[in-house]
Amino acid sequence: MEQEQEALRLSQLSAIVAEVFQIHFSEARFWVTAEIIGLKQSRGHCYLQVAEKDESGTTPKAEFRANIWAGQYQRISQRFFRMTGSPLREQIQVLMLVEVKYHERYGLSLIVHDIDPAFTLGHLEREKRQTTDRLRKEGVYDLNRSLQLPCSLQRIALISAEDSRGYEDFMNRLHTNPYGFSFDVVLYNALLQGDLAASSMVNQVEAILEAHRREPFDALAIVRGGGAASGMECFNQYVLAETLARMPIPVITGIGHHADNSVCDEIAHTVRMTPTDVANFLIEQQTFFDGTLVSYWDQVCDIARITLNDERAFIQQAAQSLVSGIRLSGTRAARSLDHAAFRLKHTTQQQVLVQGSAVEDLHQRLAREARLVTQLESAALQEGNSRLQSASSACLLAGEETLKHLEACVHLLDPAQVLRRGYSYTVFNGKTVTSFSEVHSGDTITTVLRDGTVESIIQ
Repeated sequence: MEQEQEALRLSQLSAIVAEVFQIHFSEARFWVTAEIIGLKQSRGHCYLQVAEKDESGTTPKAEFRANIWAGQYQRISQRFFRMTGSPLREQIQVLMLVEVKYHERYGLSLIVHDIDPAFTLGHLEREKRQTTDRLRKEGVYDLNRSLQLPCSLQRIALISAEDSRGYEDFMNRLHTNPYGFSFDVVLYNALLQGDLAASSMVNQVEAILEAHRREPFDALAIVRGGGAASGMECFNQYVLAETLARMPIPVITGIGHHADNSVCDEIAHTVRMTPTDVANFLIEQQTFFDGTLVSYWDQVCDIARITLNDERAFIQQAAQSLVSGIRLSGTRAARSLDHAAFRLKHTTQQQVLVQGSAVEDLHQRLAREARLVTQLESAALQEGNSRLQSASSACLLAGEETLKHLEACVHLLDPAQVLRRGYSYTVFNGKTVTSFSEVHSGDTITTVLRDGTVESIIQ
């Protein structure tokens, strides 16, 4: 019976608790740090669930309801968005000026009077710096930037959101490039913001690595449309940045934020502002590569023409030398015969005068000697002529082989052959286009392909 007299109704106990809070917390305000783990809006008011988590980041050590009444919420939210570029949302750390309230029916809660945006930005910056320091310490910070960029970037692994404006801008720019370049882009769809974004992108990077082993990619591009600075948190996480830093192919980022770079931007091989900028970079690289090929082709053609002309001149000179040599040898042989005949005649006359009685014998002997000398000289002349003909034939055959080889090389470098291997070139006013600056809006250009031409108008 005494227990029944001493018992309190629940409302009485609640009133006592409210009175204690009124005595100790009346008009008192505190700056409190916490993470927003729940948020909803109703009739202009904002209702938060805030918590302090343990070191593992999973289990709350303390948790409260917090209310921002409509009269304060518009001012607080507008100021927070203006300074951070992000609305108040879940999964961010905040510094709040709160008042502790206890209501007999609704229990304990916090009334939020202000939120300091600078604290949220500072927290994000600290996490970013910690990730960067860890990557440097592990020696992976500069790994991707040290890779050699391929001359031609045509097979691209792309991490983006298929339904995002950034992906649409990127693909439209590649497909409408004025040079008619063809790019093989393989999309790996992933979340680009939120708590699951980092793990989503890491999973796709692993899939890209597996595909790269089967058919290599030239580069990995990550594109994302613009967004709030706080939405960049996933790109500052260690697990994603470390995975990208170790990629064996260059990483190109265009995640669309103008304020500052994320950690993923810092470790990437090439950084561009927007998805369109990344597409322009790929087009520029391909334009440079195409111009280099055209320049090399022109040099090869020039060298081939010079070599052919030199070889033709050499063969002509060799032929002339052979003809001159044959003529000179014939002239010398004729002179030798004339001289021998003259000597024989002179000797005969002397012998006739001196040996009058033996003229007939001498004449016969001299005739035999004359025939012998003539045969010997004729044999020597024929042998010389045979050697000259053999040398001439060998030289001409060598020259013909050289010409055939050079003609085969020129045939391999023929533009038609290059076109059959998948390349094309663009002509404007009869000249090959090697730079975007050579054409202007409204110009009609002709793209030469293996089996025909395509005319395009520059927009």
